[in-house]
Amino acid sequence: MVTALRPHDAQALISKGEVDVVDVRDPSEFSTGHVPRARNVPLGELKADPRGKLPRDPVLLVCAKGVRSQTAAGLAEALGFKDVFQLTGGTNAWVDAGLELEGRPAPKAAPGATADTPDESCELPEPALDAVVGQNMKALRTERGLSLDQLARLTGLSRSVLGQIELGKTPSSVSVVWRIAQAFGVHFSALLATSERQQNTVLRAADAKRLVGPDDRFSSRALYPFSEKPQAEFYELYLAPHSREDAQAHAHGTRENLIVTSGRLELTCGSEKWELEKGDAIVFTADQPHSYVNTSGQECWMYLVMTYAR
Repeated sequence: MVTALRPHDAQALISKGEVDVVDVRDPSEFSTGHVPRARNVPLGELKADPRGKLPRDPVLLVCAKGVRSQTAAGLAEALGFKDVFQLTGGTNAWVDAGLELEGRPAPKAAPGATADTPDESCELPEPALDAVVGQNMKALRTERGLSLDQLARLTGLSRSVLGQIELGKTPSSVSVVWRIAQAFGVHFSALLATSERQQNTVLRAADAKRLVGPDDRFSSRALYPFSEKPQAEFYELYLAPHSREDAQAHAHGTRENLIVTSGRLELTCGSEKWELEKGDAIVFTADQPHSYVNTSGQECWMYLVMTYAR
């Protein structure tokens, strides 16, 4: 089982000196600062030789934002490790919590940097997926004859952020993709689709492409090839302990069929609220604002099938 730890909880575990701390970022990122006692094993190397790179249990996996470490934690769990820990929010959250990184050089302001400029020092969680979203967004914008300023007014996002998304230079969260899809009046999957020929496809867990929330506490993994435009969309959802994800209203008549496979979930849609535990499933109409809340200290995993009204 994988246990997500907040920075101070991870610090307490590290201070005991009994856990193998593995930072799965690239060496260039690792050199900018890392959590104490961490050793660097880039995710690519770990995927190639997980048993050789993870010699002992327990292990704490770390990356920049918590996305790559989630993949690494899955590899450790597949090896049969009993005590697998993941640093929620990665080194970004560690620093935000006021904790020091070892080997961190003195900060240097980037010339001309502004608050609206994405930080490119951290690897995008899913570069290929970000590029697909950007390409599809540009195609839809061009097709409708919209400028970035006009799209900004429709989505409520800034022009510069939309420009960076279109160039594939900044990650797109689940909520952002929904806002863009709604502005264009298309299904969510339209922004994830590629033009590849349909074929039999195995979607390996180690290569999973996820859309994540801004704080990495919620993620959505599409369980269908992006090259297809299915009649129903299938997703794996993750919600960190004590976390909440708010979803905007989907197109009229949209239905969600959800099953909780691990943990507990509090689901609210309009004025209705349901408490769901492992094994519980629900079908509801999601054409009004709804929210997913994990009030427990355990991770919550779900599978979601979404169908649109014809």
